[in-house]
Amino acid sequence: MTRSNRIALLASLALLVALAGGALATRAPQVADEPAQLAASHQAEAEDAGSGAAHARERLSEAGIEADEFDDFAARYGVGGAIRLYAWADATGMTVEEIAALRDGDGEPVGWGRIARDLGVHPGIGSIMGRGNAPDEPPGLQNRPDSDTDD
Repeated sequence: MTRSNRIALLASLALLVALAGGALATRAPQVADEPAQLAASHQAEAEDAGSGAAHARERLSEAGIEADEFDDFAARYGVGGAIRLYAWADATGMTVEEIAALRDGDGEPVGWGRIARDLGVHPGIGSIMGRGNAPDEPPGLQNRPDSDTDD
């Protein structure tokens, strides 16, 4: 074997080792590793949602909105979704269950924006959670060009 053949063989082996190392380094984690990681992630999200739900119930109460079954709706629609349900029920005179039925649709969920447009209400989450509304304005209707409130 000549010297140039040995160098070519050595270079080929070095390239092969580099490619194999790169493939192993970018390989996806084993599926067996994921459940423990996901469980920890869901636990942290649940704790955050719990504190968010308590904060939301407090803010709804300050806005004069009764939220008796808030945790049940927050579990189904998230904290933001539950806030929308209660705020829109208060603004429209509908029940929370009626608005939840609109959200559920006929097997495929209807978007919050479409429901707001159909009901003629606005999300209201910021006005409730951030106390952005004036005392005489309903949540979610202030500072909107298409609202019926006087600015």
